Amino acid sequence: MIASKNFLTILIATIAVSAVIIINPISDDEAYFGYFTFDAVYLKNDNSVLITFSDETEKSSFAILEILGMEKTFHKEFEITNSSFSQLVPLDKLPKYGWKTIPVTLEITYDEFNTVKMKTEIHDEDQIPPGIIFDSDD
Repeated sequence: MIASKNFLTILIATIAVSAVIIINPISDDEAYFGYFTFDAVYLKNDNSVLITFSDETEKSSFAILEILGMEKTFHKEFEITNSSFSQLVPLDKLPKYGWKTIPVTLEITYDEFNTVKMKTEIHDEDQIPPGIIFDSDD
């Protein structure tokens, strides 16, 4: 009797976990978290933002980088070499309503056929970097 209750409990738990995985599969976007780093740090002494990106898979080839919400949007398109880049962007003035109003977006061509989009926020040097939001066209 006890063995059949244990078997039934294990069977129900297995079915429940399987149902959660089927209903809510891990998306491709979540897979990017382990391979990409994307950060935007405000350097107070230089009054600029240092934006860095790296791709551990070495499949990124082209980037469109933008800093939105400023008086004039920063926009730059370029080839990615060595699977990483850093870009120093000087600022005219600090945002009136804080860094959360100034998103930094990056669109990369990934493995020649896919596009991966990322968004993060600028943060001060002494702060923990905010999360990265991913989106992809696959």
